[in-house]
Amino acid sequence: MISYVTGLSVAVFILLVITYGFYSYDYFADINNSLNNELDLLETEFSHSGIQGLEDVSRQRHVKSKYDRFSYILVDQQHNKLSGDLTHWPEYKTWSKGWLGFEMSFEDWTGEPQLYNYIARLRILQSGQRLLVARVSDDARQNIQLVGGSLFWGMIIMILLGAIGGIITSLMSYQRVESINIAIRRIMAGNLSERIDVQGDPTDDFQQLATNMNAMLDKIEDSVNDVRQVSNNIAHDLRTPLTRLRNKLSDLETRSSPKNLEIVQSMLQEADSLLSTFSALLRISQVESTNKKARFTTVNLSDVFNDVVELYEPLAALKNIDLSVQQMFDLKMQGDKDLLFQMLANIIDNAIKYTPENGDVFAELSVSGEQINIVFADSGVGIDPDKYEKVFQRFYRVEESRGLQPGNGLGLSLVLAVANLHGGEITLSNANIEPTLAYASGLKIKVIIPLS
Repeated sequence: MISYVTGLSVAVFILLVITYGFYSYDYFADINNSLNNELDLLETEFSHSGIQGLEDVSRQRHVKSKYDRFSYILVDQQHNKLSGDLTHWPEYKTWSKGWLGFEMSFEDWTGEPQLYNYIARLRILQSGQRLLVARVSDDARQNIQLVGGSLFWGMIIMILLGAIGGIITSLMSYQRVESINIAIRRIMAGNLSERIDVQGDPTDDFQQLATNMNAMLDKIEDSVNDVRQVSNNIAHDLRTPLTRLRNKLSDLETRSSPKNLEIVQSMLQEADSLLSTFSALLRISQVESTNKKARFTTVNLSDVFNDVVELYEPLAALKNIDLSVQQMFDLKMQGDKDLLFQMLANIIDNAIKYTPENGDVFAELSVSGEQINIVFADSGVGIDPDKYEKVFQRFYRVEESRGLQPGNGLGLSLVLAVANLHGGEITLSNANIEPTLAYASGLKIKVIIPLS
C-alpha cells in the first residue's frame, strides 16, 4: 500500500511538473509574441505618422478599453521622453533573451502611490530613438501562481483519492485472499473435502484462481483417497487370513517340540505385529470418516487423562522414569472417549518408550481461554525440527533416533487424525523451550482442542 501511494505521488508530481512547465512556456511565449507585435505596430505607426501616430493608437485603445494591456515610452538618444504613458525612462534590469524588468510607481484612485512590476522589450529605431513596450507582470505572476496552486491542490486531491481507492482495493483484495487462506489452512489441517468459496463474476481473476485451485484440490483428494482406499482394502482383506494364520500358529505352539517352540513364538510375534499394523490402518481410516462425530458425547477429559497416566505409571517405573503430572480436574468436553483415550495413550507411550532410564516425562492438562491444552514432554533424544511435519505421515520412522524401537510409524498418524476430528491441532517442539523444564533435549508435544 505504501509503495502504491508513493508511486502514485511520484507519477502525479512528474505529470503536474510537466503540465506546469508547458503552461508556463506557452504563457510567456504568448507574452513575448504580444510585446513584439506591439513593438512592430508602434514602430510602423511612428514611421508613417511620427509621434502623433503613436499617440493616436494609445488614445484609440484607451477609448475601447479602460484597461491597457501595454504601456510604452519613446525617448531620444539622451533618454528625453518624446511620447508615451510611462512617466519616465525606467532603470531596468536585463534578463536573458532580451527581457527587461523594472518597477514604476503610479498614483491609484485614492491618490496614494502604487508600485507596479513590469516586463518589457526594447527596440532602437532607425532614427536613433528608443521605443520600450512594457506590460505589468503582476497579472502574469498571479496567473502562474493560480495555475501552480490549482495543479498543487489537484495533485493533493489525486493522491488522496488514489490512497483512498488503494485502501479500499487493498481491503477488498485482503478479504478475498484471506478467505482463500482460511480455506487452505483448513485443507492443510487435514480436511481435504474443504473447498474455496466461488461467488460473483466467473471472469474475475480471484474467482478463476479459486476455481482452478478447487479443480486441483479435487484431483489431489481423489489421488489421496485412492491411495488410502488401497491401503485400507489391503489391511481389511489381509486381516482375516492373518488372523487365521495367527490362530493356527497358536495351536502349533501348543504341539511344538521344545526345539521348534522358539521359532513358532517368533512367527507369532511377527503375526501380531502385522495384525497391529493393519488394525491401526483401519482405525485411522475410521477416525478420518466424516460420520465419526455422530458418536460424540460429553466426556470428562480429566478422568480419561488420569486413567491413561495410571495405566502407564508401571511402565515408567520399570525404567525408573520420573513421571510428573499437572492436571485440571473435572474438565468436560464433547468428543469420542475411546478415541481420546487412544490419542493420549499413543503420546505417553512414545514419550516413555523413547526416554532413557532415569529420565523424566512431564504430562499436563490445562485450559486457557476457550481451548484445552494437553502437553507431554520427555527428556529423550528428541526429533530434528525439519522432521516435525513428516512424523505424522503414515509409516514414517525417524530412523537415526528411533530405529531401534518397535513400532509401525502409525501412532502419531492416529494422534493427528483424532485431534483433527475434535477440531484441534498439534505442535512439536524441543522440550527445553519450556521454562519449567531443564532438559537439554527431548520432545514436547502440545495438543490444542477448542472447548466448544
